[in-house]
Amino acid sequence: MKQVLIINGHTDKQSYNYALSEAYLKGANKTNAILTQINIADLDFNPNLEFGYRKRKELEPDLFEGIEKN
Repeated sequence: MKQVLIINGHTDKQSYNYALSEAYLKGANKTNAILTQINIADLDFNPNLEFGYRKRKELEPDLFEGIEKN
């Protein structure tokens, strides 16, 4: 069975990108695919790279969950 993962990286739920991802989801719902959607706006994590790439920072639980969906 086909699996579809839709990732919306825009933080504004009123954005065109958000509407586009919803349209993709609606279209994919018409198939027999297994659908998963990730909206960055719904995740609880700190996107700030306060140490740049010099120091490794542990990932938040929502990011681990997103990785598992892939």
